[in-house]
Amino acid sequence: MSTTTLLARTGNAEWSRLWSVRSTWIFAVATAVVVLGFGTIIGYDVSDDPTGPGPDASAWDGGRFTAMFALFGVLAMSVVTSTADHGTGGIVPTLQWTPRRGVLLAARACVIVATMAMLGVLLVAAASVVVWAFRPSLGLPIGEGVEGLAELGFVYAAGALLGVGLGLVTRSTAAALVSVIALMLVLPLLLAQLPYEWSVSLSARMPGSGALFLIFGEGPHDDMTTASARLTLGLWAVALLVAGGLRLMRTDADR
Repeated sequence: MSTTTLLARTGNAEWSRLWSVRSTWIFAVATAVVVLGFGTIIGYDVSDDPTGPGPDASAWDGGRFTAMFALFGVLAMSVVTSTADHGTGGIVPTLQWTPRRGVLLAARACVIVATMAMLGVLLVAAASVVVWAFRPSLGLPIGEGVEGLAELGFVYAAGALLGVGLGLVTRSTAAALVSVIALMLVLPLLLAQLPYEWSVSLSARMPGSGALFLIFGEGPHDDMTTASARLTLGLWAVALLVAGGLRLMRTDADR
C-alpha cells in the first residue's frame, strides 16, 4: 500500500476517532456556548451604548474579544483528543492497525489541527455575526474579516499543534492540560509581572504571549511584532510536535 493511500486511510480513521470520543463533543459544545455567550453579552452592551464604539470599529472587533475563549477550547480539545487512546490503552490496537508511526503522527496532527483551527475560526465568526445582529451599524467588512480570521486561524492551528505535541510527550490528559495552561497563560503573565527585564523578555518568548499579541495586538514587551509573535508561536508548536513525535516513534506506546 502506498504512503498516500495509507495516510488517507489513517486520516479517515483519525477523523472517526476524533468524533467518537465523547469529550470532544463536550468541549466543542461548551466552547461554543462560552464564545457565543460572550458574543451576545458584547452585542447587548454595544447596542445599549448611546455613544457607540469608535468610528473605525466593526463587529469583527467585538467578535475578536471572544477569540481567547475559543483558543482555550481549541487547546483543551487538542490535548484530550491526542491523549485519549493513551489513557484507555487504545493506542496499542491503533498501532497494530497502522504500524508506520510516522504516518499515524502525520494523520493525527493534520486531522486535529485542521478541525480545531476551523472550529475556532467558525465560532469567532459566529460571535462577530451575533455582535453585528445587535448593532448592524457596526458593519462586517469582508476584507477586515478575512484578514482577522486568517490570523486567528494561524493562532488556532499553532495552538492545536502545540496541544497535540504536549499530549504525545506526556501521554497524560491531566499533565498535558496543566502544561498547556502554564505555557499559554500562567507563565507568560507571571513572568511579565516580575520587575526584571530578563523576565519580561522571557515572557515575550512564551507561546502564550505570541498568541495574545496576534489576537489583541498587545504583548508584554514593546519590541514584539506580528512577525516575531508568529515565529515564537510557530516554533513552540513545531518543537513540541517534534518532541511528541520522537517519543511516539522511539518508545513503547503503553509506557
